[in-house]
Amino acid sequence: MIERRLDEQIRQAFMALTRPPRPQLTERIRDSLWRQPAGRSPVTLPAPALPPPLAVLVAGLVVLALVAALLEGPAAVHAASALGRGVNAAVARVLTPPRAATTPSREQTAAAHPSPAQRAPATATPTPVPTATPTPAPTAPPPTAPVATLPGYSCAAQSGGDGQSTMSTARVGAQSGYDRFVIQFAGPVPQYEVTLQDSASFAQSSGPVTLKGAAGLAVVLHNASGAGAYTGPSDVTPGFPEIQEARLLSDSQGVVQWGVGIAHPACFHAWVLSGPSRLVVDIAT
Repeated sequence: MIERRLDEQIRQAFMALTRPPRPQLTERIRDSLWRQPAGRSPVTLPAPALPPPLAVLVAGLVVLALVAALLEGPAAVHAASALGRGVNAAVARVLTPPRAATTPSREQTAAAHPSPAQRAPATATPTPVPTATPTPAPTAPPPTAPVATLPGYSCAAQSGGDGQSTMSTARVGAQSGYDRFVIQFAGPVPQYEVTLQDSASFAQSSGPVTLKGAAGLAVVLHNASGAGAYTGPSDVTPGFPEIQEARLLSDSQGVVQWGVGIAHPACFHAWVLSGPSRLVVDIAT
C-alpha cells in the first residue's frame, strides 16, 4: 500500500516537471538569459565545446528554469533573469580568447629607457687655440741724469792766483759729474795758468812726454817751488772717467809744470780754495 502511494507521487511529480510550460513564460526566461546589455554589439563566435564546469552551470540553469515554470512566480522569474545575466557574462569570458601579452621590442625598450650616453647629448671638446706670445717691447734705456754744470766751466785757458808759495802735495779724486785735480800749498796760491790741448803729449826740454788719455791739460805755476817741501806723488794713474794720469813734469827756476792726461777733450773749471790754500781743477765727465 505504501509502495503504491509512493509510486503515484513520483509519477505525478514527473508529469508536473515534464509538462510543457506556458509560451509567455518561456519567452521571458529566454529573454532574461540571453539579452545583451545596452550599447554592446553582439559578438558572433563559433560554438565551441563547453568545458565541464560550464556544462554543469547550464544544466543547473535548465533545472532552475523548470522550477520557475512550476512556481510561475515573479520572484522566480527575476532570480532566473539575474542568473541568466551572470551566466551570459561567464560564458562570454570563457569563450573570449585570452589576449596575448605583448613583449616590447628591443627598440621600444631602448626608446623608453635611454642610456646615460643617449640622454646626455655629446658635447664637442673645443680644440685649444694656440695663444700667440706677445713680443716684449724693447725697453728704453733709462734717461741719463743731467750733468751738474758748475759755474766757470770753459774750454778756454784759465788763470789766477798771486804771490809766491811752496807746493806741499797733490792728489786726484772722482766726483759726481766731474773729476778733480788738487795742488796744495804751504802759503797763498801762486800765479797759475791751465790750458786744454788736443793730445796727451807735453813738450819738455829733454823731449816730449806722452801721458795716458786722448787729450791733456797743462797746469803751469809761477813763483812756486816744491824742492825740499813737496811730499806728494809725482805720477798718479787713477783711471777715472776723465783723469787717466797726472804727472809732475818739471820743477826748475821757480816754475812748476804738471801734465794731466784726460780721456777726451773736456771743459774744465780752475779755481782757488783756502784753509789750506789749494788750486782746484774740475774736469767735466
